[in-house]
Amino acid sequence: MKAATATAGLATIAGCTGGDGGGGGSGDAPWYEQELAEVPAAPDGALYEPGEEDTTGETINHLTWTGYDASNVQDPFRNQFNCDTQLDLFTSNPKAFNRLESGEWQQFDQATFDMAWLPNLAEAGLIRPMDYEEWKPYTFDKYIDMFTKEEDYAFAFLNEDDYSFDLDGTMYGAPQRFGWASFVVNKDTVSESDYSSYDAAWMDEYDVGVYDLFFWGVQIIMLREGIEPYKEHTDEEIEQVRQATFDLFDNAKTLLPDFASMNQAMKSGEIDIGFISGSWINGTLRRGGGLNFQAHVPEEGGVIWVETTCMLKGDHPTVSDNYLAYMQQGETAKNLMWPTSGGTNVVPHQTAIDELNDEQREVLRVDEVPDIVDNSVFYTGIPDLDKFEPIWREAKSRI
Repeated sequence: MKAATATAGLATIAGCTGGDGGGGGSGDAPWYEQELAEVPAAPDGALYEPGEEDTTGETINHLTWTGYDASNVQDPFRNQFNCDTQLDLFTSNPKAFNRLESGEWQQFDQATFDMAWLPNLAEAGLIRPMDYEEWKPYTFDKYIDMFTKEEDYAFAFLNEDDYSFDLDGTMYGAPQRFGWASFVVNKDTVSESDYSSYDAAWMDEYDVGVYDLFFWGVQIIMLREGIEPYKEHTDEEIEQVRQATFDLFDNAKTLLPDFASMNQAMKSGEIDIGFISGSWINGTLRRGGGLNFQAHVPEEGGVIWVETTCMLKGDHPTVSDNYLAYMQQGETAKNLMWPTSGGTNVVPHQTAIDELNDEQREVLRVDEVPDIVDNSVFYTGIPDLDKFEPIWREAKSRI
């Protein structure tokens, strides 16, 4: 769950002529009329244009994060395909998953989750497999090296026996946007030697604000403590995290309820360090001119998240595959990096990155991304997360 978001809500963007239908699955019915049929992709870039079997007045319903709803991201598709798109924005992977599992999958065609949730979604029978070879020209062929199979990127592919990530497994989603969780520092007030470690957030020399975001916070605390986050934890490790969490909250000046509050506290100078934060500060702080604010990844490392779009079970509009292909185009991906509203984060699409100007590259820290990734871990899920939530709740009472 990434808090790289603004307030959740429903963004409706008007306007769809259908795609080319497309086969997939058994029998004569197209894939979009079969509940969990594999999603094919038409060859030779055909999905970029309306097909012959057009259906007017369709609506794509997309459950996703802020930024995807921006007018420069959605309007071109609406205009080209003469269709509606409705985007329901969320801020929590677990809550969004629970919504789909409780039956709300019927309200959506596509959903964009952090990649660690693909196993849960697939095992619950909520998302469809995709034909990798057919979708590859629209997706993985467009990505920077670190997101390719050749570089062992496995977080879109699942072994269907146990739904674990498997490079040789079945494709269940397409990476769309990524970034990192760490902490944010005001480089004008925090010395570089101090923010080279998360220890800076435990130092009484600085005013520290804790973002009430347990899910990411506990992972960063584990990294600071030298504990592997993505495994079952011993009693000793849990106690170590407990003490570190209490010490952090004891040192904090304020508890911040949401992302906007943290940004404002940083901008006003109320706090020097925000714990936790991440690359999602780009849109509101750095893009606004505050290049002294940095989502720094210190020596203990950060956590990489990758928003990955999945095709949900159930009936789809005929243009659902067109919409996914459109979202993966270079121009769309660039607009998603620099949306007219919402979050501002990097995408894996090479052509989109190549089109950025110097200001955009600096705001997004594009040239630093390889080093940041090398010094971070990919978020793949905490199996005993529930053991740590009471620690966070108790720690909040200490501020």
